[in-house]
Amino acid sequence: MNISADIKTRMAADADLPEIQELYAIWGHAFVYLVNDQTFVAEVNGRIVGAVRLAFEESTFVVRSLFVLKKFRKQGIAKALLEIVEAELGHSEAYCLLPAQQKHLFAHIGFNLITGFSAPDFLISRRDNLNEEKQEVIIMKRSFGVEVGPLPAKHLPLAMDLIREFELPEARELRENDVRGIYSKIVAAGGAVLGAYRGEKIVGTCTLNVCANLSWSGRPYGIVENIIVTRSERNKGIGKSLLLFARRMAESKNCYKVALMAEQIGPENASFFRAAGFTDDQGSYQRRASV
Repeated sequence: MNISADIKTRMAADADLPEIQELYAIWGHAFVYLVNDQTFVAEVNGRIVGAVRLAFEESTFVVRSLFVLKKFRKQGIAKALLEIVEAELGHSEAYCLLPAQQKHLFAHIGFNLITGFSAPDFLISRRDNLNEEKQEVIIMKRSFGVEVGPLPAKHLPLAMDLIREFELPEARELRENDVRGIYSKIVAAGGAVLGAYRGEKIVGTCTLNVCANLSWSGRPYGIVENIIVTRSERNKGIGKSLLLFARRMAESKNCYKVALMAEQIGPENASFFRAAGFTDDQGSYQRRASV
């Protein structure tokens, strides 16, 4: 029986938790609904028959826990789940730790086998522990030549060169000590200056500020600024990757919301922001100080 036409995939909601826990219990695994994870489910006739998690661990995207009920396998469900993960990731780099027999399935959305110590330490350790328990697993990586992550202080001059491409000409240029001081304040508050790297070159940047807050039980909120991609690298998914990373980093800091503002939001910009998970609530007001 081919039921591929009846498969529906979507992001899980809180109300799905009992059914997802039951699904993973059949697999023999516990499911914990972590704030930093996104869970996607596949339904057939209203029943959840498969799920996969997209985690954000130690500033790294990790695809985890792909499972489909045995009765519904080989009908395109696992592939459909990975395709919704692919749509969420865009061109963002990600890793996965999986049984070797799933290698070709993950290769479908751009994952390639890696060996040695080229993966994050926590994944290498997790792999080695599982292999010691006789659970043979491999690590795969998905990359399109651009890696996004928090920018170290030593790369601030490169990020500032990018910012100056679009800085107001009448704005006062910051001294190096000023830049380092501002960077330290951003990081100390839980935020980050992000960089998109192609090799050793920075081709994009944005800044996530994490702001203290007295409402929402004291949960902070995030503000994204300085979203810049160098002109020669635009329309390649780099901006979306930066925004997605900033959004997930804010969520990992327990921010109740993450927001950004744009000078003008036309159809093209609106589509770009929506692709990174941002929506227009029509409720933003601002007053700019004179330069």
